[in-house]
Amino acid sequence: MAMPSPDDIFETRQAAALRDALVAGDLERAKKIEDHLLAEAATSPEDRELLADQLRASLIFRAYVDASGAGDTAMAALLQGLLTTLCSPKTVQRTMMSGLLYAGVQQGALPAADHDRLSEWMSGADVGEEMRARLASIKRAP
Repeated sequence: MAMPSPDDIFETRQAAALRDALVAGDLERAKKIEDHLLAEAATSPEDRELLADQLRASLIFRAYVDASGAGDTAMAALLQGLLTTLCSPKTVQRTMMSGLLYAGVQQGALPAADHDRLSEWMSGADVGEEMRARLASIKRAP
């Protein structure tokens, strides 16, 4: 039996629909999709809010990275505004640091300012040894 492509997976389609609704400013539709995606995952109202915040941040950040990479500065600015408006500051920071960590692992190095920022954040964050080991593997570029 062949594996379905990512585009054929229900959750993937729903995540894309949620991202599109957020970008379009259709918050009612975004809330419905978000509720559907979180229905099985959340174990309490507090857990649901935390997961919803993380889901929104992840989707918006990914769209931001894609827009920035494509040179679409207007869309990137819109998405940056959505990220800081719709997500908690703590989740925004955690998402940005995760993005830096991912980029550093992929590239093998980070510019000194980014490496220092990530190192400082990780020193005060509740992250496991695996994340610290990943940071240690990233070179600090001048």
